This record gives sequence, structure tokens and C-alpha cells, in this order.
Amino acid sequence: MLATNKIAGAFTAICEEAEKCAKKDLPPKVNKRLRTIISIAKHQSDIRDAKAGSCIAHKKRCRG
Repeated sequence: MLATNKIAGAFTAICEEAEKCAKKDLPPKVNKRLRTIISIAKHQSDIRDAKAGSCIAHKKRCRG
């Protein structure tokens, strides 16, 4: 299993490559899919780079 920081780095790289592709003249469907990939990759990268215990939603859900 990969370390969290390596996974976060991988999502950052995915985001960077997708952003490069999104700058090209592509069909609208492709641009929409790229925006989805970028959104998911940024979200995953943010979560994995977050400090342990910093997720407010998780704290609310676990309090019960």
C-alpha cells in the first residue's frame, strides 16, 4: 500500500496533467470530463494532505 503523501502526490500530478489537457481546444464533452477529473483529484489531494483530525464533517458524524 502506498503512503498517504505518495497518493496525495499522485492526485496532484493527475490534476496538473488534466489541467494541461483542458487548455487545449477539445470538444465540450471532453472538457466536462476533464473538469470532473480535476475536481476529484483536487478533492482527494486536499483530503490526503489534511492534518489528521481536521475534518469537521467527520467529527460531527462520529459524535453520534
